[in-house]
Formats: sequence, C-alpha cells, structure tokens
Amino acid sequence: MLETRVATAMADGDAAQAADKLIAKVRADLADAVPALVMVFASTKQPLAALMPIVSAAFPTSTVLGASTAGEFIETGDAKGSAAIFALCGDYRIFSGLGTGLKASAEQAVQTALEGMPTQVVGFPHRTAILLLDPLAGSSEEATLMTAGLMGFDLRLAGAAAGDDLALKCTHVSLGNQVVTDGLVIATLFSKQPLGVGVCHGHEPLSVPLTVTRAEGSVVHEIDGRPAWQVWVEHTHEATRKLGFDPVQLPAAEVGGYLLRFEAGLAQGEAIKIRAPLFRVGDHSIGFACGIPEGSVIRITESEPARQIDSAREAARRALAQVGGIPLAGAVVFDCICRNLILKDEFKTAIAGIHAELGRVPLAGFETYGEIALDAGDLSGFHNTTTVVLAFPK
Repeated sequence: MLETRVATAMADGDAAQAADKLIAKVRADLADAVPALVMVFASTKQPLAALMPIVSAAFPTSTVLGASTAGEFIETGDAKGSAAIFALCGDYRIFSGLGTGLKASAEQAVQTALEGMPTQVVGFPHRTAILLLDPLAGSSEEATLMTAGLMGFDLRLAGAAAGDDLALKCTHVSLGNQVVTDGLVIATLFSKQPLGVGVCHGHEPLSVPLTVTRAEGSVVHEIDGRPAWQVWVEHTHEATRKLGFDPVQLPAAEVGGYLLRFEAGLAQGEAIKIRAPLFRVGDHSIGFACGIPEGSVIRITESEPARQIDSAREAARRALAQVGGIPLAGAVVFDCICRNLILKDEFKTAIAGIHAELGRVPLAGFETYGEIALDAGDLSGFHNTTTVVLAFPK
C-alpha cells in the first residue's frame, strides 16, 4: 500500500501569481508523486474562474476541487486575500461530480453531481465524501442531508459552504476548471484505511428559548410573533454594549459580521446545533445559511474566545480518534468565519492548537459560511460556527 503524503501551501497576489506559487510548492514537496486529490481555497482576490484552469492544467490526472473563501490558512498560520492548497498522494480511488440549480432543487443538484458515482470499489472498503456548496442558494441543510440520503448513511461526510470575504453576494465552488455559483461539488474517496471526521463548536446560549413563528425557506420574518431583527437586537443588547457597538447603528456592510457573532442554536438532544444568520432582509427579517422551519425553537448564542480555541482542539482530537491512533499524513480543516470574528488575532492560536493535536502534520483549510460533518448514521450534517477536521492517516 502506498504511503499517504500531503503537501500544503498558501500564496497571495493575483490568480496567476498565486497559482504559480502554489503549484511550485506542491511539486517541490511531493517530488515525482502525482496527487490523487487537490483542493484549492481562494479569496475573491484570486477568483476561481481565473485560478482553477491554471491549477487543473498543472495536475491533469488529479481530482481538483475548489471553493471561494472568507479567509485561508495552512499549518503555519492564516491570511486574508490569499489562496491555499491541499494536495493528497496515496492509495485512493476518487470519483467526483458537479451539480447546479441548487436553489431551485437541492435534490436535482445532488443527483446530477452523483450521477454514475460508484458506492463501492473492490479493495478499498472505506468511503468518505467531500461536499462543497454555495450557501447563498439557501439550501445547505437540505443538500447535505440529501447527499447523505442518496449516498447512504453508512459513509462519513465532510465539507463546507463557500465564502466571499463577507461580501455575502456571490460564492463559488469548482470541479476541475468548471466554476459555478448556485451549485455544489461532491467527491467520494475510497480508501484502504478509514479517514477521520471531527466536529465541535464552542457556543453557549445567550437568550431564553425563542420560537420561529413566521419563516419562508431560509428567511426568518418573526420570532415569538415579533420582527426577527428586533428580537435579535434586544437579546444581544447587553453583549453588544460590552463590545462597544450598537447593531442598529451599524453600516450595512457590517451587519453580516454582527449576525455571524450572535447565531441561532437549534435544540438537538442535550446539545445545540448552530445556525448562521447571514444578512438582514428589509427592516425586519433575517436571512440564514439554510432553512429555518416555522415552529423551530432556537436560542441566540455567543461564544467566548477560550471556548472557541478549546472546541477547535476537540474537533481535531475527535478526528484523530476515528483513524484508530494511526499517525496522520495531513488534514483539511473547515472553520467558520464567525470564529475568526470572535477570536481576531487569536484565530492563529486555534490553528496552532489543531496542528498540535494532529501531530504537527501539514493542514490546509478555509473560513466558511457553514461546515459539513456527518458520521455513519448521524443525521446532523450541516453546521455553523464549528471546526470540522478531515484527517488522513499515513
């Protein structure tokens, strides 16, 4: 069995400059080895439409996936306005597909991406899927559960919702040199050893339980019979006062950042699952990264920086445990942009914590508008304000 090897890199500049730097670093680290999988995470300063044709041409026999970002990082630290790359060599069989029209029909988009994809490969008993999608289509939860349902709930699933540097206007995903919005890409990795998927968030409830009383798809209009925006402002008033701002007075460009700091928590057994509000709709409503059904009971949440750092390390520990103690070759990390908003300069501390927990192996990832993590039989696949770690054993 071939030993798994991972190379990572991060680069700035325009798309062509960044692509050249990323490709050169991967080739230098992997020598003559050809990667089975390449993933590229790029800011709006390196548009995927310009970046991915160059990267795909450099690795013509590799499966090449991409997503636009709200921040990028590798094991040495994080950046804005950059592009990061993760390249995986080893004994894998990888199949991939792309689907569009996610807003109109999550089911059709997933079915298109999965068309012709096998569910098993002889000699490769372990199956893990990677899902990257456009969150602004408003169907992230539906697409995640649809992917798991159509592929079978016996697989592990990891991935993320793309970003656009908090502009909240247009996010992209890609397969090879195909770059789309309102779509998704899925890759299935068949391996001889199990991969590890770990997920954890660090949020705690800030408000009392609140009931969504009027909603349409991913837009919540009323909570407890009152305008959703008003309810959010009231229940976060004390916290925002301590932070030194009034959400009512925020410029339009800063509203998204405020909402991503104070997110919704849905009850899930003894725990809560985080849902990200992305933007204000009109004067009274709030748009989310996925559907929030009427009747849902939520609590507005907040997290202290120390809990965010601890939860990042815990996600890494959970991923490591799933590979059965085998040393790792590397990892991909999907981390919510709101964690960066909370941690600010300490976000690098969370990355360093993940790096340490995983044995200081190469890792690459991006700041997302939503994270995907689903283990066999687990139906809670789409998350917000979490760290998701996908670990690759040697």
